[in-house]
Amino acid sequence: MSPEKIAELHVKHLEMLQGLIARMAGYGASFKSYCITVTTAVIGFAFTLHRPGVAALALLPVIAFGVADAQYLRVERRFRAVFNLVRAESWDAMPSFDINLERAPKQSFLSAITSWSIVWFYAPLAVGVLLAVLGARAYG
Repeated sequence: MSPEKIAELHVKHLEMLQGLIARMAGYGASFKSYCITVTTAVIGFAFTLHRPGVAALALLPVIAFGVADAQYLRVERRFRAVFNLVRAESWDAMPSFDINLERAPKQSFLSAITSWSIVWFYAPLAVGVLLAVLGARAYG
């Protein structure tokens, strides 16, 4: 097989990995969007019922979506590591098209959940929920 064709196949392999990375990043954006929607709905429902204690349930989707978002961020980081491994392979040999995450270095869940993209979104949202609960109790 010609070197040009092998190089083209390497590019296709990298494009496959980039598609997976983009999908993982898209899930993170979707989680954030759904989290705001569900949290707002729960707080609005609690205020409609004039039960500020129910608004505290809005912390559950914040925690659940935050954990799920961190997990997808962890997997995305592993796919980025696989991308870098594939990119660094010799371009003289036929690509394997292997997308095995076992090759990628492990990523801790703690490093994902303490990432700025997780903490700086979900922590202020949780604080906002707590302020809404406290404010509703003060006026309720």
